[in-house]
Formats: sequence, C-alpha cells, structure tokens
Amino acid sequence: MARLSLPATKGNLLKIKAEQLLASEAVTFLEEKRDLLLGELLRLQGQAATFRRRVEQALTGAYGHLEDCLLSEGREAVARAALGVRGQDRVDLKDRGFVGMPMPVVEFHPGDQRPHISFGNTASALDECQAAVREALGPIAELAEVEAILWRLAEELKRTVRRTNALNYMIIPTYQETIHYLEGALEEREREGLFHL
Repeated sequence: MARLSLPATKGNLLKIKAEQLLASEAVTFLEEKRDLLLGELLRLQGQAATFRRRVEQALTGAYGHLEDCLLSEGREAVARAALGVRGQDRVDLKDRGFVGMPMPVVEFHPGDQRPHISFGNTASALDECQAAVREALGPIAELAEVEAILWRLAEELKRTVRRTNALNYMIIPTYQETIHYLEGALEEREREGLFHL
C-alpha cells in the first residue's frame, strides 16, 4: 500500500491522525447521504412510473381525438384551426433544496380554458382534441419534474459512491500505512536514543 512521504516527526504523526479521523467522519457522513439519496430515488421511481402511465393515457386520448379531427375536417382545416390557438398556459421553474443540492420544482399554471377556435366551421372533435391536449399538460409537467429530480439524484448518488470508495479504499488506507510507518520510525528513534544513553 502506498504511503505519504513525510518526515518522521511527532507533529506529522498528529496531523495525519487528525486527517484520518476527519476522513473517517466524512465516510460516515457520505454513507448517510448515500442512504438518503437511494431512499429518495427508490421512492420517486414509483411516482415516475405512475406519472408515465397517466401521461401515456392522456396522450393516447389526445391523439385519438386528433385522428378524429383529421378524418372529419382534413389536415388543412386542422392546421388552419391550430394557427388560431394561442397558448396561455405557463410553466414556472423553481428550485428546492434536498441534501444540499437544488431540485427542480415545475409548476404548471393553465391559462384560459375557453376554446380559441371558431364555432362556425369546425367540428366538435376539434374542441375535444384541444381539451384532451390541455388535460395532458398537467401530468406532463409533473412527469418532467420527477424525471429531472431522478436524473439529478442518480448523478449525485454516483458522485457520492465514488467519493466514499475513494476515501475507503485509497485515502484512509494511505493514512493508516503512513501512521504505521511514522510510529515505527519514531519508536526506532527512541530506541536508538536510549541505546546511545
């Protein structure tokens, strides 16, 4: 095992022992953080699956209504009607903290619920399609929030595991080897001093 190349002095020995103690405390902290991140990750995976199902159901319904519109009105009429729709829905992004890292919060604010399509020359399937798409936007925002949080949690979990492994398998053993060497060198010096006396 590698050790630090330090002169064998009591000051260096005390300094290395203090650093080893600090590294051991850091490992304990990082293991607790890892457990928190893993628990939150597992909890949110279930939510993400539920949100995905809701989004898929909502979008399936919206695409069904769109197909009805295309069959009854034709592609050009639906495209003209879509040009008149102004989206007033709003999405706000905020951050909240979790274990010292920012997590996104997606807030969806639906706009005006009135139809923006002329009643004179459009079919009711177009209104139903617009309502179905509008209903799908809320679950899409919720899914986007959970997916972004899952991604950030996974990245932070990888970083935490990497740091824990570096401390456990590289830094702490190096400190232990250095302490063993320094203690041995200091004891040898003491024996030589006693022998000279």
